[in-house]
Amino acid sequence: MTRYLDVSVTFLDPLFHGKRDAEEPEWPPSPMRLFQALLAGSRTGCRSREWSKAKAEAFHWLEQREPPMIIAPDARRAPAYTLFVPNNDSDKNFERESRLTSKIVQPHRLRDGDTVHYLWPIDETDFAAAKPHAELLCREARNILALGWGIDQVVGDGRILTDAEVDKLPGQRWRAWNIHRPEQDIWRIPKSGTLEDLERVHALFLARVQEKKYRALPRKFGTVTYIRQTILSPRPYAVFELSEDDPPFRGVDVVKVAAMLRSLTCRIAKGDTHQFPGGAERYVAGHISDESFCPPRFSYLPLPTIGHPYADGMIRRLMIAEPFGGDGKHAEWAQRRLRGEVLISQEGKKEGRLLPLWRSTSKNIIRRYVRESRKWHSVTPVILPGYDNFKAIPHHAKQQPTKAERLLFKCFAQAGIPLESIESVTMRKAPFWRGSQHPREYYRPDYLADHRARPGWHVSIVFRDAVSGPLAIGAGRHCGLGIFAAADE
Repeated sequence: MTRYLDVSVTFLDPLFHGKRDAEEPEWPPSPMRLFQALLAGSRTGCRSREWSKAKAEAFHWLEQREPPMIIAPDARRAPAYTLFVPNNDSDKNFERESRLTSKIVQPHRLRDGDTVHYLWPIDETDFAAAKPHAELLCREARNILALGWGIDQVVGDGRILTDAEVDKLPGQRWRAWNIHRPEQDIWRIPKSGTLEDLERVHALFLARVQEKKYRALPRKFGTVTYIRQTILSPRPYAVFELSEDDPPFRGVDVVKVAAMLRSLTCRIAKGDTHQFPGGAERYVAGHISDESFCPPRFSYLPLPTIGHPYADGMIRRLMIAEPFGGDGKHAEWAQRRLRGEVLISQEGKKEGRLLPLWRSTSKNIIRRYVRESRKWHSVTPVILPGYDNFKAIPHHAKQQPTKAERLLFKCFAQAGIPLESIESVTMRKAPFWRGSQHPREYYRPDYLADHRARPGWHVSIVFRDAVSGPLAIGAGRHCGLGIFAAADE
């Protein structure tokens, strides 16, 4: 049986103002932020005289644990507003009103609860040794004052829970993942040496008055990606961008671009010792004799530029994605081995060099394709695996699914998406995104060339719970067709 150290914080006001690096919003609050708040509560005021070797050992034990699972209420960005606060230069200007400065604030608002739980698992075999540390930290958790900014006041608590008790805790489950997903948000976590580092930084901060300067020290913390536990595991991926000297590709040529990327990857894989599931011929090249058999393989996904008023639908960024639930080793290999390589057309012409993301706008474009959302719109058309009678309408409970919808359900099954995870679908010929085109405008490979036997539709999907991308379905899902992007909710 597994036990859990549960350190919880309950917000007195349902707002959280904390941010991660580069002033980006953070939710849920990172484990490093909790570690610092826990230490501050233990060392603030008169409690500093109660600091002991046992407490230090408990914090050392905590910083060496694996990243905790986080259970948090749903939160959304609140409308931005402006605060006027004094600058920290009272030693030069004593008049408070004359040194006020404006500060734009946009906190997260907690929507369906006010308590965040951090849960570190403890195996039964280790419980006897870990129990004194866990019980001491439970007591220290009651001294936490704030989590985030100073105005984010909280009430802390600590308990040791069983699996059954954890299952009853309300809120969204967030778990740490160390998979290859470039440009994803990261959360700070404590690691071995974090306690001593915080003590050194604090001592240096206190000495700033005598020395009249502050010397920043390297900070010791780790980083990890947190994702919500949804019905679909995330897909690891590698992502590249064309160089500044390379013209972008047309969005309707997405299959041609995917073919060049696949050819390049196959060529690199043949001369490499990396081991792929089922071999490179199946996993990298996608050579499968039986179409009904869907083994794990790479998907080659050129990404049209979408999501803003000036989006032109041109392809400047390319992605290679593992299947849902992949471990990320193969995407990491692709990221490392294809960097700097050149795409070559069937005619032998050099078409573009693959570089890491370098445009300032690229992170937001990639986020459209990979972030969590309930609502997704197709960017390139979904190719149905059969003749559909050219009839498709939004599905309602009192109607039987049309043939087109039944074929679409088959696409979900082939892509590994459970039908019960979907709330509704809408099919139409008109595109959903600026820069996308009518399905007939897209180039298709020979095996998908018959528009009557393999019709294309633009599709909107609403899932019951949020899922993360990249998401691609349909007969051309491995070669750039049927790519989806998250819609604003």
